[in-house]
Amino acid sequence: MRYLTKTVETYRLSNESEVEEFLKELKSDPRFTVAKYCSTKKEKKSKGEVIDEWIRFEVVKLFNEEQEPDSEIEISYERKGAF
Repeated sequence: MRYLTKTVETYRLSNESEVEEFLKELKSDPRFTVAKYCSTKKEKKSKGEVIDEWIRFEVVKLFNEEQEPDSEIEISYERKGAF
């Protein structure tokens, strides 16, 4: 059997208020526990001028204890957008 124990996910968010809202949403999800997270402000510059800003948000989600897993987890990734 395969048991998912943890994932590390990285998101691009617009601003700190979006980070706070997303973190609250993650912490309220009963399917996993948020083990740790960090947010880093990033900038894209051209010729010394800032042309884009965003927040890189990384989160570690725990699904099972590695020593004694108790549930099988299946992950599904769906792409949303105009492609």
